[in-house]
Amino acid sequence: VMPIAFAGMLRLGGSGLDADTFVLALPLAAGQSGLALFTYLGGVSAASSMIIVETIALSVMMSNHLLMPLLVRVPAARPALQTRWFAYLGRVALESRRFAVVLVLLLAYGYYVAVGKQLPLVNTGLVSFAAVAQFVPAVLGGLYWKGGTRRGATVGLLVGFGIWFFTLVLPTLVGPGRLPASILTE
Repeated sequence: VMPIAFAGMLRLGGSGLDADTFVLALPLAAGQSGLALFTYLGGVSAASSMIIVETIALSVMMSNHLLMPLLVRVPAARPALQTRWFAYLGRVALESRRFAVVLVLLLAYGYYVAVGKQLPLVNTGLVSFAAVAQFVPAVLGGLYWKGGTRRGATVGLLVGFGIWFFTLVLPTLVGPGRLPASILTE
């Protein structure tokens, strides 16, 4: 990334191109359209595989950690016969994962339409990375701190995500004009 960023700034810095396009613009500026096409195909392949893998991973997590614990705890959701119960759970797991895939894709597309078009890709990556980084203290505390509790980890995660939302997500909504600026200034 660093060599492409440096080369892009040196060669294309004053042209007004978005830095996210340097990887395609550099070969085109050098007259290497074949290399630009090869780079584009690699980028499309990488992006689509990331979308597929992450969407499936999120749908499995939503099914296994949100829906299934609820079904196991609620006695009214269980069929009378135990053999029917396992077939029922398998069908519910499959259908809930399919629904979660559609839900995750719709939410991602909604965020892109509402905010993503106005912001560079690096801002969206920063927001996502900071969200995932909220889990690090809870994970490290759970591994190495014997006095840590579930309640403490939950409170830490809620406070961290609250700060993350206010400092990173809200400005992405205020910047394109989706929310009034007074939310952040007052």
